[in-house]
Amino acid sequence: MSPKILHTLLPFSVLLLLFTLFTFNFHPKIFNKYSEAPKKLHIHKHIQIAESTCEGTLYTDLCVSTVASFPELHRKTLPEIISATVNATMKQVRESASNCSSLRRKLIKRLDPIDLRALDDCLELFSDTIAELKNVLTSLTATNSPEKYYDDLQTLLSGGMTNQDTCLDGFAYSRNNTRGFIQGSVKKISKHFSNSLAMVKKLKKRSNKTTSFYGKTKNGYPTWMKKIDRRLLQLTVNKTRFDLVVAKDGSGNFTTINEALMAAPNNSDTRFVIYIKTGAYYEYIEVDRRKTMIMFLGDGIGKTLIKGNRSVVDGWTTFRSSTVG
Repeated sequence: MSPKILHTLLPFSVLLLLFTLFTFNFHPKIFNKYSEAPKKLHIHKHIQIAESTCEGTLYTDLCVSTVASFPELHRKTLPEIISATVNATMKQVRESASNCSSLRRKLIKRLDPIDLRALDDCLELFSDTIAELKNVLTSLTATNSPEKYYDDLQTLLSGGMTNQDTCLDGFAYSRNNTRGFIQGSVKKISKHFSNSLAMVKKLKKRSNKTTSFYGKTKNGYPTWMKKIDRRLLQLTVNKTRFDLVVAKDGSGNFTTINEALMAAPNNSDTRFVIYIKTGAYYEYIEVDRRKTMIMFLGDGIGKTLIKGNRSVVDGWTTFRSSTVG
């Protein structure tokens, strides 16, 4: 072949090669044929993992849609998937709390006292729920064996789910439709808790640990209970060291329990004992979450009494009618 003909064919060959590459890479039909298959395969596998993880849940559709939204799902362990679900639940709780605050602010002059109290209950319960979910995350990520905390996880998640029911129960005697504004989101939160509990149950199957309902016991007490606390439960009143004394006759540090509770330290890591002498104390006690390690000690049944008379009939929610909370 002559050099002249070779020079003529060479540019044509280059153009043909470029055209072929361009057509293969950018022509929609050919491009989609080779690029969509791996993508569809990846999505299918992603959904399969979500469905497998959500097997046994009561609200499967919600569980699958939630779990399938997590990135890198194929790399996540079961505790990591539960943690991601808990984070998604926490986000919804915060949104519901914001909605309640906004609702209370906008309708404060139009709502009945029981509606306002019910909204306040919900806000406090949402706050409690966030604290419980944070503890769940700590238990799931604290060690390489989160199944050891199975009982704690079950208790915390069950408590968080109950909080949502208590929130809605506060509107039982409302004459307005206030409950309707928050009911949908609160019920969805409860479903997330239910699904998380079902997933946590799978951790139990991975654990070989067998314990009684209260965990391992020794001499009738749980092994996790410190010796000093066991001793406090066993000692008689006259042999116990008190941090504060409440007495109606003025012989103690305070005459009301609430005064003593306010004087107790916040976030204590040692037991703080408040001795309440014989008498009837007409007050409502609410132990704030910051008041940790508090112990109330009375003189016995029928001697130290804490009384109240709140009821739903008088416009109180069940949550607020408790004498001690």
